[in-house]
Amino acid sequence: MIKYQLNCKSEFCSDEKVFDGWFKNIEAYEKQKLQGLINCPVCGSDKVEKLLNAPSLKTNKNNISDVKGNQSKNSKNNENFLGNINSDSISTLLRTLKKEVQKNSTFVGDKFVSQVRSMKEGKIKEKPIHGHGTNKEIKDLRDEGIDIVNIPWINEDH
Repeated sequence: MIKYQLNCKSEFCSDEKVFDGWFKNIEAYEKQKLQGLINCPVCGSDKVEKLLNAPSLKTNKNNISDVKGNQSKNSKNNENFLGNINSDSISTLLRTLKKEVQKNSTFVGDKFVSQVRSMKEGKIKEKPIHGHGTNKEIKDLRDEGIDIVNIPWINEDH
């Protein structure tokens, strides 16, 4: 996995949010970028750019000899060689967030955008919902002053 620092350039993130993105390789990043699949986790915009990164080299921190020639173990088992929380922890966090959203809101599928507008106009009672919308539809809702949060929807780990 490769970690890139990404920067949101949308007008909704006026202070240009920086966040991390994990990709299998550079080709996976470029393919997702071309398809508009990389979005800001704060505002949902697809106006995201990859920042310049220095390459990270894996160093063997697990076997460090002390002066007497004995081997000591690095105790940071929950960190990978990049010094960041490993992808399993991120996946666990996203699965937990998904379960909380599912438990505390109603799934409305492709009717999400119309339901949100109806709630805003007072046609239906406001309630927590989740569903699908295109990047353009989500941008239009934000332009109308409606707060929307995009959450990466991770598959269950079976």
